[in-house]
Amino acid sequence: MRVMTTREGDHVDDILSEWRRVYPSVDATPIGITGRVTRIALYAERDADDHLERYRLSPSGFEVLLALDKSAAHQLSPTLLAKVQQMSSAGITGLVDQLVTLGLAARSRERYDRRRVQVSLTRQGSEMVAVAGAGWRRNQQRLMRSLGADSVRSLDQLLRRLVTAIDPAFNGGQDGTSRKMARIALHINSDAEAIFSRFGVTHAGFQVLASLYRAGPPYRRSPSRVARGLMLSGAGLTGRMDQLERIGLLQRSRDREDRRAVVVELTSTGRRLVRAAFPEFVKSHAWLLGQTLEPEQQSALSALLRTVLQQVESSEPPGRA
Repeated sequence: MRVMTTREGDHVDDILSEWRRVYPSVDATPIGITGRVTRIALYAERDADDHLERYRLSPSGFEVLLALDKSAAHQLSPTLLAKVQQMSSAGITGLVDQLVTLGLAARSRERYDRRRVQVSLTRQGSEMVAVAGAGWRRNQQRLMRSLGADSVRSLDQLLRRLVTAIDPAFNGGQDGTSRKMARIALHINSDAEAIFSRFGVTHAGFQVLASLYRAGPPYRRSPSRVARGLMLSGAGLTGRMDQLERIGLLQRSRDREDRRAVVVELTSTGRRLVRAAFPEFVKSHAWLLGQTLEPEQQSALSALLRTVLQQVESSEPPGRA
């Protein structure tokens, strides 16, 4: 199988190169696969946001509609929906409230146990699945353009092995390849939250710290450089940096060469945290891949994902974070 590429590397290759330079004792290869999955899923989610916004839907809301649509009776309990969406009870309640308000879902009491509630898909909700689902189909078509039908089938098979290990009950159904990536990315991010919580930071916070660490001594970057790498707006990055600065992991100061500009730098505490947490992060990804894919399968998956990410990145409008 020959995979065509538009350039030699992608954003994740740049990240891996930086890790090899600043932390050579840790083999960061496993995050080459998982990093590409999460980054492609992030691009797809942003496209879905743009597409679903016109229907007043969020991607999470659309996922709930899909889950209801695929269920045998077009209805599920809130508990099962929360499990499928990997959300808290409060989170799924708020999401269902929004869908009920939009007329896309309805709540009802079970006939034989009035204490139990079921969430069902309305006719309007069923119509919305067909209309709003065009966003996922567009993502699938982009995969076809990037790889070709044979390579998409290979990619889908490899992703299926991963997603089955993560969530045996998941059924990608129509447009399954892009949705498998979304499900794997959700698991990776949830697992990362658990890992980094042991070090007193969020996954989002660690991403900022890691970007600064990869810059190498003195572990400093401009906020705009960090934001671009993380696909964040300036406001989104500021919120993360505020929290990290309060707990002493980074500091902001004026650039010595341009007093109008701000630079962000890791503190010694921030550097120690990255050095301690990053090996644990890589280990979890290596374990996930090792239990599901042979080394040659991992190489094939990495190559396919690189091609997709290259195509996505090359099609992005200049300057979009």
